[in-house]
Amino acid sequence: MFEYIHHIAYVVSDMDDAVRVFRDTFELELTDRRVMEGENSVEMAAFRCGASFVEVLRPIDHPALTQFLEEHGPGLHHVAFAMQDLPKRIEELRERGIFVSEPFVAGTGWRIAYFDFDRSGLALFQSQYHGDHVAEADPQQ
Repeated sequence: MFEYIHHIAYVVSDMDDAVRVFRDTFELELTDRRVMEGENSVEMAAFRCGASFVEVLRPIDHPALTQFLEEHGPGLHHVAFAMQDLPKRIEELRERGIFVSEPFVAGTGWRIAYFDFDRSGLALFQSQYHGDHVAEADPQQ
């Protein structure tokens, strides 16, 4: 069901430094960097790492991510697992008693869905920071 790790996300206070680390030090390809404005505004950078992405988020006007930084400092925020045919797989998960939101397109353009940890008994996937989720797999991976 899980095909691979779609992305891991870090929250940072200094995007330029994060880009320097991931691109210049670890030689990951920077595939996207932009400001996403809306109800919650963030600066986002995405790096290709094999079949997966490393997503870096810097809150601009995003209370939850700002609180994350205040409470934990910069660091790992969540992991997203890739699944082919996300709607079909979500239905299969629901049949197994795992509650997942309806898929939606995030600001990154990635199609994702969130686990409902309390209803699903998935404490393993819920950290003190943020919950992991699923994302549509690239069919060419």
